[in-house]
Amino acid sequence: MAEKRRYGIGLQWFPDIIKRECVYIDKTAYVYKLAHNGGKNHFLSRPRRFGKSLLVSTLQAYFEGRKELFKGLAIEQMETEWTQYPVLRLDLSNGKYYDETSVDDICGGILRSLEEDYGLPTDKTAKLSDRLAKLIKTAYQQTGREVVILIDEYDAPMLDTLHDPQLQDHLRQRVRDLFSPLKSQAQYLKFVFLTGISKFSQLSVFSELNNLNILTFDPEYEGICGITEEELFTQLKPDIEWLAEAIGRRRRRPITYDETVAELKRMYDGYHFTDQMTDIYNPWSMFYAFEKGWIDNYWFGTGTPSSLISLLRVKQLAIPELEGFETDMETFDAPTERISDPIPVLFQSGYLTIKSFNWETGRYTLGFPNDEVYRGFSRSLYQYYCADYIGSRNQMNNAFWDLRLKKTTFEQFLESVRRWYAGIPYSITDKNQNEQFYEALFYSLMVGIGADAEAEGQTSDGRFDIALKLADAIYVIEFKFNKSAAEAIGQILTKDYAVHFAADARPVWAVGLNISADRRTIESYELVKVKA
Repeated sequence: MAEKRRYGIGLQWFPDIIKRECVYIDKTAYVYKLAHNGGKNHFLSRPRRFGKSLLVSTLQAYFEGRKELFKGLAIEQMETEWTQYPVLRLDLSNGKYYDETSVDDICGGILRSLEEDYGLPTDKTAKLSDRLAKLIKTAYQQTGREVVILIDEYDAPMLDTLHDPQLQDHLRQRVRDLFSPLKSQAQYLKFVFLTGISKFSQLSVFSELNNLNILTFDPEYEGICGITEEELFTQLKPDIEWLAEAIGRRRRRPITYDETVAELKRMYDGYHFTDQMTDIYNPWSMFYAFEKGWIDNYWFGTGTPSSLISLLRVKQLAIPELEGFETDMETFDAPTERISDPIPVLFQSGYLTIKSFNWETGRYTLGFPNDEVYRGFSRSLYQYYCADYIGSRNQMNNAFWDLRLKKTTFEQFLESVRRWYAGIPYSITDKNQNEQFYEALFYSLMVGIGADAEAEGQTSDGRFDIALKLADAIYVIEFKFNKSAAEAIGQILTKDYAVHFAADARPVWAVGLNISADRRTIESYELVKVKA
């Protein structure tokens, strides 16, 4: 019988993980390479709960010369000097930024703690930048060594204010002022490391830093956070064995090692951060699954991206458009004064990832990394649009299960959809009177309740809106707005959308839906069997 290990759920402090003998995925070879690559200023963007803070605390322990913490790890055989440097760490995620004074309050508190460490009086009337500059110079003078600056989640103030561009601009200026000494005090600095979710150039916060080494898209550092497939099959092999046994006991039937790996891959794998397409697993979800002995949705529950979804709505982007979205590197590098494009933030936040890269065109195809994100994002999108209509999700879940269990026909299911649309509050539909809205809302609902749905599937003659896949049939659905169900059916037949499922043994039905602008629901529908 496999033995369960300690996983340190919620621990982001490297010394605690080591002292408590919790499982630690050894990233110290990256730490050594980063510290000795000759560069001074570094930036890494990775999604939340992906190990950025743990990496920062590992860097802190290393630069503080705490050799005893690295026993048995890769860096123990690499480092010979273990020089102790003064380290100033600023974690901007320690608070919420809701008003103009929040940066001064939260960052002022961080500086006050550091000032106490170096015996400096706190002058609340002084500028944050002046206080940080004094801290850097004092640390250098007191220790005789260059200073290490570690900044975690630098963009937290701007991400908290996606919904308020004016406040976002104000906080961005405050953050930019705070970190201005990183250039003016460069002669006292040994190493500067910044983490965040959004790309630094979008916010113009660190535009004055020279020679900033961007690690985000660097293949050499693709596995610096998260769990690579190689690490999964080596360092975590005993944990997979234990998980398989735990799931087997709960399901009351054996589950193999390979079946467990396949389920972990479906739920938590799929993150790619460079064109090398190295498979990265979500560490938060993986460790939670090992801790609980069950594979479930853990990462998405740690934070709902309401600001991002609001931005999506403003930009009129829906889930069907996000899966398979094509872009190039300029999308992620274009400097702006505020976060206004949801695509780069969705990528850096972990909701989208690189699905493929075309070397000839230099274009990336983005999409959802795995089922955990795909379904969690769909549920959040539905909840955002229908906050006052949330109970309807349970009604539609029941209607869909009745369909799956053959308690109802597809026509009866469409009647449930008709009633569901009709019940959506006027305040929601009034601003979204178009075909794409009704399609996206239906798709988000279906994915959120666990349906096997495919959106914008391509054929040689176009794209179908949605395909709903059941055990015994596939329904290709085409939406029309203020037109006719017959026209929708005609499009499916003329463009032969069913050919997309030619290799599938299941019968295919064409479903034409027409949404009425007056009634704001399905006015008519037609079904035609197109493949036996």
